[in-house]
Amino acid sequence: MLKKLLVCTSLMVLLVSGVAHAENKEETVVALLTKAVKHFETAGAEQAQKDFAVKDGEYYKGEFYVVTQSMKTNKIMSHPVNPKLNGKSLMKVKDTDGKAFIQEMVEIANKQETGWVSYKWPHPVTKKIASKRSYIVRSGDVLFISGYYE
Repeated sequence: MLKKLLVCTSLMVLLVSGVAHAENKEETVVALLTKAVKHFETAGAEQAQKDFAVKDGEYYKGEFYVVTQSMKTNKIMSHPVNPKLNGKSLMKVKDTDGKAFIQEMVEIANKQETGWVSYKWPHPVTKKIASKRSYIVRSGDVLFISGYYE
């Protein structure tokens, strides 16, 4: 009986800590994008995008980074992890499950300006496909994206 109680208690602790960890990541992403949008609006697009690309800077720490996309052209304005994507449209890109997640982000941005999208994407450290949850914010004609790996 004691063993069962210990196992159940251990499982509950793991479950609660996992939920708390996800909530903490959500808060981190929302705070990062709130700060990034404000910086973009005050410093201007050119300076903000330079700042977003500074590894281990205010806007790019590990798995947390800011991607910007033009709502007019649907082209990536800045992608700090993969700068080769800058100037390209990812509207037709699908994840490994066939989900057109960029299209979904744009649809959400057009309807309600903020929201969450889940999809599969290569982890920047492990390079393996992982579940990712991204928060999007539309400010004017710019879509701001940041997320975390689950």
